[in-house]
Amino acid sequence: MEDQTTITGDLTPEELEVAFAIRHEVFVRGQGIPEELDRDGRDRSARHVLVYSGGRGAATGRVIVAASGEATLARVAVIRNCRGRGLGRRVVEELEAIAKAAGATTLRLRPHHYLEAFYESLGYETVSGTDFVAGHKLITMTTRIPRHREETTEQSA
Repeated sequence: MEDQTTITGDLTPEELEVAFAIRHEVFVRGQGIPEELDRDGRDRSARHVLVYSGGRGAATGRVIVAASGEATLARVAVIRNCRGRGLGRRVVEELEAIAKAAGATTLRLRPHHYLEAFYESLGYETVSGTDFVAGHKLITMTTRIPRHREETTEQSA
């Protein structure tokens, strides 16, 4: 079965539970992050992405867009046996599209330090050193969302 993506901030309650189950598997069981850090109370104000592979939930992430125009991408998670297939990239790209449609001009995220090269490949830059959360080394990265297409292409002379 081909990968299918559900892209919406309007996930059904059942789909949201699938996203939470992916996060639990990846963060709580896989990385030992306390559940209260994952379920931080911000999911109601977030827009979520859920990727299915073979009819099962495989990857998820969320974005919260502030009135200031800054969007925070978080909880990007891919089930272990689905990694290496570009699903994480698809989640990030869909979260970026949601943020842009909501008027965001800057994207921020705090990934594990070992994911720095992955996010750099998506155009993010590290803006702060490491911080430790629940024993995990995190960095802060940002990128800017161009308001107009002209900002992303060079003008021909």
